[in-house]
Parts: sequence; structure tokens; C-alpha cells
Amino acid sequence: MLLTLILDNLASDGLRSEHGLSFLVETNDGSVLFDTGQSDAWLHNLIALGREPEAIKAIAVSHGHYDHTSGLTTAVREASDAECFAHPACFLPKYAQSTGEMRYIGMPAEIVSRKAAFTLNRSAVEVLPGVVLSGEIPLKIGTHTFEGRFLTGDDELRQDIFEDEQCLIVRNGDFVAALVGCAHRGVENNVLAAMDVAGVARIDLLAGGFHLGNVSGDELDTLADFLRNVDIGQIACCHCTGAGAYEYLGSKLGPRVALARSGISWRI
Repeated sequence: MLLTLILDNLASDGLRSEHGLSFLVETNDGSVLFDTGQSDAWLHNLIALGREPEAIKAIAVSHGHYDHTSGLTTAVREASDAECFAHPACFLPKYAQSTGEMRYIGMPAEIVSRKAAFTLNRSAVEVLPGVVLSGEIPLKIGTHTFEGRFLTGDDELRQDIFEDEQCLIVRNGDFVAALVGCAHRGVENNVLAAMDVAGVARIDLLAGGFHLGNVSGDELDTLADFLRNVDIGQIACCHCTGAGAYEYLGSKLGPRVALARSGISWRI
């Protein structure tokens, strides 16, 4: 199997970057596209890296924010035979509130209108052999708090607790990778969910957005302690992790912490 960060906030030469995230998981049974960024940049990078959208047999969504789902408009067209997977709450309207202003940050309307074409899951589901979408992520680490600026709901807006968030677990033999979108439910809870779904006590690769840009020093200390005390191999910081958090985790956990960018791959 080959895992590739197709799209990220940072990019290697010749590739596009944006505030978004997209992974490609290549298997003997076809490819899985996990998230699609906020434009068609993922497709540009996919082709630039020598891959074909026709090889994509499944599309999985980490959560319903625009920077992970707006590229779905292109994805469902270019990979028209792919089966699409998402939590049903992905399709709820989602907003961010800051300085009194409210802005829509949910899925594009075209994708919301195609909800019936998605396979909706609340528990773990295998999207291709060896590739599992986690289902809802339990809040086992009680210290996690949700940012008040994220809101959701049809009739009445409420605090978004991200019941729609899922991670992707990729397994090849004894090697297990956990790919996360933004870790809105906490990096710790994403890791524990991946271990539980895979039935393992070790994650060889943890990669994705960790949403640590605005967390306190105490929260970073708590996370660093957690990552030090669980069995995790490489930790690849992407998307919304934040430069300061990446540097801090690197100072505490050493060279196994890396800063990823569009184009990086891991063979498993």
C-alpha cells in the first residue's frame, strides 16, 4: 500500500497548496480518497503525481467542513464510479462565528443535495480491504473542550461537538496508520478510536491535521505526554496543526515528529 498526502497547506515543488487536506490510499483493490480540500487542487496534484482519478474506488469524508469537502464537487465527477462514505451529520449546516460575524463553513450545496448517493455510517465501515472509516469517535479523554465558535444545526444553532468526525485506519499486515482530518474531537480520542477499531496497541503512522493553533501550553503539555506514553511511530503534522504546535511537539518527542506537505508518501 502507498499513502500520499495529496493536498495540504504546504506543498512540494510543482504542487498546489491551500487551507485544506486530502489523502490518497492506494491498494491492490483500488484507491481511497480521504477528504478533498476546498477546491480542485487535489485533482491537479493527483495528476501531477502520476495518478488517475479513475483508480479511486471509494471517497471517505472526515467531517463536514468546507476545507475537507468542497473538492467533492470535482471528486464525484472525476471518480464517478467511486462509493462515497460520510457520517450523516456531515450534511448539517455548519458555521463559524468570530467577532460577532457568522459564516457558513459546511459542505457545498451541490453535495448536500446528493446526500442520498452517500453510504452513511455511524460505526466503523470497511471502504476497501484494509481501509476502514472509524465511525463516531468516542470522547474518552475528558479534558478535550470544543471551540465555541463552531456551530451546527438545522432549525436551531448549537455548539458543534463534531459527532460527524471520523478517522481513516489503514492496515497492511502488522503496520497500522491512522489518518485524521482536523482532530476536532481531540488527537488523543482519534488515536484511541483508531487503536480500538484496528484492535491494536500501536499506531505506526499518525498523520493529519491536529487543530492545535489556538490551544494553551497546558493542553500541548497534556497532548505531548499522551503521545509519549502511547505506542506511536511517526507523527506527521499537516493542515491545521499550527507551526508553533509542530515545533513544540518536535521539541518534546524528537525526530519522529515531522512537518508534512503535499506530495509526501509513506509505503506500508
